[in-house]
Amino acid sequence: MKRSLDRKKLTSGIVLLLAGTVAVSTMVFAAGPGGGGSGGRSGGNMGDVKMSKSVITVKLQNPTTGSLTRNTEFIGKMEPAESVNVYPEVSGKVSTVHFEAGDTVHKGDLLFEIDDTDAQLAYQIAQASYDEKVISADTTLGSGYDSKLNSAKSTLDSAQQSLNNARLKLRDYNDGYDDSLISAQKSEDKAEQAMKDAELAYNDYAGTDNDEKSDLYKAWKAAEQQYSLAHSAVKDLEDDEDSEARDLRNSYKNAQTSYETALKNYNLIAGGSLDDTKASTDASLKSAGLTLEKSSSELEKYKIYSPIDGVIESKSITLYETAGTNTAAYTISNKNDMSVKFNATADAAVALSTGDSITLTKSDREYTAVITSIDSKADSVSGLFPIEAQVQDDDGTLLTGISVKVTAATAKAEDAVLVPVSCVYYDDGQAYVFTYADGKAHRTDIETGMSNTEYVVAASGVTTDSQIITTWHPDLKDGAEVVLSGAEQSSDQQSSSSAEPSADSSLAPSKKRSQEG
Repeated sequence: MKRSLDRKKLTSGIVLLLAGTVAVSTMVFAAGPGGGGSGGRSGGNMGDVKMSKSVITVKLQNPTTGSLTRNTEFIGKMEPAESVNVYPEVSGKVSTVHFEAGDTVHKGDLLFEIDDTDAQLAYQIAQASYDEKVISADTTLGSGYDSKLNSAKSTLDSAQQSLNNARLKLRDYNDGYDDSLISAQKSEDKAEQAMKDAELAYNDYAGTDNDEKSDLYKAWKAAEQQYSLAHSAVKDLEDDEDSEARDLRNSYKNAQTSYETALKNYNLIAGGSLDDTKASTDASLKSAGLTLEKSSSELEKYKIYSPIDGVIESKSITLYETAGTNTAAYTISNKNDMSVKFNATADAAVALSTGDSITLTKSDREYTAVITSIDSKADSVSGLFPIEAQVQDDDGTLLTGISVKVTAATAKAEDAVLVPVSCVYYDDGQAYVFTYADGKAHRTDIETGMSNTEYVVAASGVTTDSQIITTWHPDLKDGAEVVLSGAEQSSDQQSSSSAEPSADSSLAPSKKRSQEG
């Protein structure tokens, strides 16, 4: 039999063993027949010597059902649950500072300002451009549009009248006939265009059919000859005309040009629908509006506001010095919600879950925190898994950056059968307890699970109905006869007299035995 004993138990055992030895060694002498009388010779036979038997008195306890945890300690670092670094979006000279380190701010508070002279000028230019577009839109889509259309129509009518007058004068000069030179010039223009088209078709031909290419060449040369004839006809007519005809013809040509220009301008204004004009005007106005909006947004970047409620932890800007976009101007932390961050091994990270409560210890004071996140990826440097928990009862003494001791339950057993550690023996690694039945002690092997300083989980071998012997005795072994203590006898008799004990009556002895054990 193997048993782990501390010094106190060992000393007690030795005392009991010596006491038992003295009891066993005591001899009882009984006077035999013929005992010597007074004055007689001393003598006679020695009576039988009897050894007193060692009595093992024990106490009992039922296993209990409960939860068991094993805690692991870590080192954590306090941080605000919410902390931000405030960077300006533009660089420039700091013109105003409104808050210092240690001040409390609210979301939206103006922290500081950067000189915005150039941005103000750009905004004013964009505003002026937008106003101009608004006026132009009103003019185009309002009474100005009708006025412009009426003016174009009047110009067109006047050009039409001038063209008609020039044509009539030229006809009168030609005795009521259309001017032959003008007709010849129109024929010349048509012949010239036909010649150019034929030449282009020939030069652009990329095929391999020589006959087709030859036909194109012939067509080009024929068109060239027609143009030459038309041009000669124009030259002959020009040579024959007098100065009056030339003047009339030039007047007609000028009137024709003026009419075509007026017609094009009128069609440009009246040819498109009012919806198209409005769409074009709206697009122009929208573009100016977006430019103004962008300018306004850029101007706002010169004012820097707090993004959260909190306390200013640090400030790096100085009045009239340049603030850069790569350096945090302020660090603001929300002290109302503090969190602790610590690193755990893979086994501990798997055992813990979000929502688990942990204990923080600092300067002999304890705080409760609840795990809010467990990283599923190990840190590349330490190989540990970062865990974060939010403090539930912070009183303001847990400052940013301080280290605290973190205690977390990294092993758990729920609704397990629990046996006192002091009742468990080991034989070649096999755990067992002594149970009581029919006045004897019985060795009962058990399968143990996790344990702490008081209890061990009995995964198998005993139940909550088992009566475990809690008393140590040097002669205690499997099959040894034992006697229950007075309280245990009364409890055992009471249990035996009840055929179907209630739940409450079965619990009461268990609690009592646990206290006595």
